[in-house]
Amino acid sequence: MSTPDKHAIAELVAQYGSSSATAWLEFERYKLWHPSDPVPESSFTPVQGYMVKDPYIFAWGNPLVSSPAALSSVARQFIHFADSQGKRPVWTCVDSDLEEVLGHEFGWSTVSCIYEDIVDPAHVVELTSPEAKGQEGQRVVKDLKKNLYRAEKYDVKVAEVKSEEWTEEDKLAVERGIEEWKANKSGVQIASTTAQPWLDSEHRRYWVAKKDNKVRLSLDGILILTPIHSTSWQIKNAVSFPSAPKGTSEALIYTALKDLHEEQEAASAAGEKAPHPANSNVHQSMTVTFGISAAPHMQPVNNLGGWKVNALSKTYGKVAKGAGLVKRGEFRSKFDSEQDPMYVCYPPDGFGLDGVNALLKVLRK
Repeated sequence: MSTPDKHAIAELVAQYGSSSATAWLEFERYKLWHPSDPVPESSFTPVQGYMVKDPYIFAWGNPLVSSPAALSSVARQFIHFADSQGKRPVWTCVDSDLEEVLGHEFGWSTVSCIYEDIVDPAHVVELTSPEAKGQEGQRVVKDLKKNLYRAEKYDVKVAEVKSEEWTEEDKLAVERGIEEWKANKSGVQIASTTAQPWLDSEHRRYWVAKKDNKVRLSLDGILILTPIHSTSWQIKNAVSFPSAPKGTSEALIYTALKDLHEEQEAASAAGEKAPHPANSNVHQSMTVTFGISAAPHMQPVNNLGGWKVNALSKTYGKVAKGAGLVKRGEFRSKFDSEQDPMYVCYPPDGFGLDGVNALLKVLRK
């Protein structure tokens, strides 16, 4: 198996990848695989990112393919690859298309304990407008509006910074802020990626929050957007630094969503498309995802029942609560996000308590 070209992978992720696939660009953490046999259902050679923690291979997200019709062939070849390495394959953070292939065609056990948090920028802008009082969803956004007001009260200004506008001083301030933010976190940190602000900067967009403290503008936070499939964007990082006033995170996210909405409105009025690497592949409205959130409970979907469900559910509940995973979804809900179920899939008897522990170890930052 030849080594995939990293620049080409970044381009494919921007056009065809899910939010989970953006994690693969941390090449020191993820390995990349592509099938040795041709997959005619895909217009390019498919790619899968994965992590290894003996005796498991954790495939992370859907493989990169141009059509869901390619999923069956890719899944079969990846499973054969895992077997040839003497590893047990587990597929995490997959969508309903791949879950159906693995659950029905391969007889794998599948569970839903995670979901994708998706927001519509136009909807968020509408709900935060003065005219929205009393509309459906307004109660959810009440806390968001309160925090936006806090940020405004502290004179927090948020603006996009283009690649050519970055100064070395601001880059260093971002790096210092992220290090301080990491140092301020307590407990075990579990995540599929680490905060690397300049990773794949060619495809990413940046918003920064600054505050006027009467002496100079202090940099108080950063938001990073990365493109994914279907002309969508992922909020890869939204970090308010320890010195930032309350409401900075909400101001960063809201401003980026508003800017995207206005950009799309302007493009539509001109009969054009808003800039996105996937524009040539699809024709649909833009959405923004926070990425994967942990669900409060685990739900069996295919080929799983009885005591195994109870054992896994108890283990999942302890992990989700202990690592504070559910809190991420609670924060994201203030933007009236929709929850698109995602899945974890594994062969019968191929994933238990030892598998959960192995996954946690590989995700520990």
